[in-house]
Amino acid sequence: MDKIDRHILKALQRDGRKKNSKLAKETGLAPSTMLDRVKKLEDKGILKGYRGVVDPEKINLKAQGFACISLDRHRVKDIQVLENEIKKISNVRACYHIAGRFDYLLHVVAPDLSDLGDLIKGKLATIPGMGKIETFLVYAEVKPDMGWPIDVTDD
Repeated sequence: MDKIDRHILKALQRDGRKKNSKLAKETGLAPSTMLDRVKKLEDKGILKGYRGVVDPEKINLKAQGFACISLDRHRVKDIQVLENEIKKISNVRACYHIAGRFDYLLHVVAPDLSDLGDLIKGKLATIPGMGKIETFLVYAEVKPDMGWPIDVTDD
């Protein structure tokens, strides 16, 4: 990945709707060459898709938190059941299998604290094999997700 690929990735993370002609002008490439470069990044799976950024409060998702989960057993079957059940819960924005004191870290959202409590008690806690759940509430988003830090690697 060269300097132009990095520029493309940073630009598209900031604005996925940025026009090809504008990207080409910024880098000094012909629009057809830029289109080929973007297509190659997509074909390699580096660019996986394009999304709109949604304000959660404007769609009535006013409570966010992180749920740290410990399994009570670490058997393959229990892990698979837990992961499959978590994938079915739309209130779980992201789930990470982690090392350390907990086994999983989930970013969860709900309309309000009562609904967030129902999510934890009624959906997460009832998954077979679930051990301990510790929840951390989000007061404010200090630094939003602005994409991956493209400049920290030197391929």
